[in-house]
Order: sequence, then structure tokens, then C-alpha cells
Amino acid sequence: MHTEQPSPDAEPRIWGGTTLTERREVRRAALLEAALDLIGESGAGAVTMRAVCRRAGLTDRYFYESFTSRDELLDVLYRLVADEFLEPMTAFAVVDDPSRDRALSEVLLDKVLADPRKSRLFLVEPYSSTGLGQTTIAVMPAFTRLIQDHLFAHIEDPVRRRLAAVTMASGNAGMFSAWLNGTLRASREQLVDHLVATIAAYRTMYRS
Repeated sequence: MHTEQPSPDAEPRIWGGTTLTERREVRRAALLEAALDLIGESGAGAVTMRAVCRRAGLTDRYFYESFTSRDELLDVLYRLVADEFLEPMTAFAVVDDPSRDRALSEVLLDKVLADPRKSRLFLVEPYSSTGLGQTTIAVMPAFTRLIQDHLFAHIEDPVRRRLAAVTMASGNAGMFSAWLNGTLRASREQLVDHLVATIAAYRTMYRS
């Protein structure tokens, strides 16, 4: 008996006006959003497969449709949020242009303030969550390179340029973490002024 096979070019099955791929993407987005909500409320420690599914209104079957584990979900979410922080910094980090230091600092502060859930994940949780250590190590070099190749391009000695970039990147991460967890009390304007002064200090310290 001959059974006709569907053509590989056949249109995907539509149900409820959406394709299977579209429905999967919607469920994946819902799981990521649920994880962000849990992080914003209680930190990354609250993110479990069951808690995420409960918040998203989905079963564990749909969780494993998108992620193999809770750690993979956190890894994906952290990288997505990191890209959101890197994008505006890249747009403003013009090579050795001190006139744009304040604009860059303000953009960064506004990004930190835009979504407390994402800022907590990116800037606070790496200091407290055992599930994000390796992801943070993999992601942070992109920020260090941005500082090294743009803000401090005038520093000719590659070792000094690298030292300045790593120190500034790690120092700012710690500063924002303390600010967000409440142990550092400072206004937005004070933080902007500090960032501008820090960039200027490195430019003065390493003039060549």
C-alpha cells in the first residue's frame, strides 16, 4: 500500500492561527519572563523548573521543550540580558572621545534602572548564585574588550590598557551590585559623576 509522504516544502501545520514553531517560541519567552520575575522577587535561587512552570502556567513538558535544565535556562537568560547591556554601551563608546563619557555613563545608568529584574540578574546574582559563575566568566570579556579597545585606545602599552579595562569593568560591576542591593547609597547623578571621573582618571594615569 502506497502512503503519500508530505513534501518537505509543505507549509507548517497551523493551529489557532499560529505554527508549531511560533507556539514554541511563545512558550520559551513565557518561561524566560517567568524566570526574570522570580529573580526580581527572590533571586536566582528561586528559579527552579517547577517554580518557572508554575509562574508561566505551563507543564514541565514544555520546559524541557526549550531547556535541558534550570542551569541552561539561567545561562540563556543571562546572555540575553548581557547583550542588552552591551548594545547601548557599544553605540556610545566612541574611541577616545571624552566629550561622550557622560552620555555613555548616563546610558549605562538608565539601562540599569530600566528593569530591576534584569539588573539584579546581571549585576547582583553572579556574586551570590552558584549557577551563574561560568556564564559570567564567559560573558564579561566582551565588556572588558569594549572598554579596552574604545575608551582606553590611547594607552599604547597593551598590558596597561588591559589592566585599566579589567579594573574598571570589575570595579563598576561591584559598584552597581552594591548600589542595587542597598549597601551603597548614592544618587543617579553621583554615580554618573563617578563613572565620568573614573574614565578621566585612567586617561590621566596612562597618557601614553
